[in-house]
Amino acid sequence: FWGVLFALLQHDLKRLLAYHSVENIGIILMGIGVALIGQQQHLRLLEQLGLAAALFHTLNHAVFKSLLFFGTGAIDAQTHQRDVEHLGGLIHRMPWTAAAFITGSVAICALPPLNGFASEWLLYQGFFQLATDGATMGARLGALALMGWLALIGALALACFVKAVGVVFLGNPRGKAAAQATEAGRGMVAAQVLLAICCVGLGVAVPTVLIPLSSIIGGPSLA
Repeated sequence: FWGVLFALLQHDLKRLLAYHSVENIGIILMGIGVALIGQQQHLRLLEQLGLAAALFHTLNHAVFKSLLFFGTGAIDAQTHQRDVEHLGGLIHRMPWTAAAFITGSVAICALPPLNGFASEWLLYQGFFQLATDGATMGARLGALALMGWLALIGALALACFVKAVGVVFLGNPRGKAAAQATEAGRGMVAAQVLLAICCVGLGVAVPTVLIPLSSIIGGPSLA
């Protein structure tokens, strides 16, 4: 929660993304916590859902956060500027970077059908399971509270990236560097496009991803 809250206050794109890493590590630890509760209460499905959510979100975070950092690096390389207040209008000057960055933003905000949504949905399923089958009333109420808390974090992340995308890519340039920017080189663009495709693929092909995950967590297929 504090990670995404501090991210909302940032003007430096890289610092903004760094605070979102704090947020996403918290989400991964939520999954591990759900798995430990499932183990302690002998709820095998809950344990599997929590561990699968943690592992899947670790993979997804590696993909979409790399994509967003590559996009920020491309913007920095072409404008020598990371302060969002001095950018603007880059969607017309760096269309490939803009499209990839928007894809990564949708993924990190856990919006369907991309990969961030897929792993967070597993975590929500774990909370549903705990709210239904938890051994104590406290565990059930805690699961309901955590569902609301995770939804709040998602709403704040969405607000943060709506602001970031709008200020950096839309409107008119607010500085000479942004006005003179051109698209990044082919290598930079190719790296971003590849990771954007992975964000879509991991979100759309969830059953295919869950098969190896099920073998890792030692249970029946979650697909």
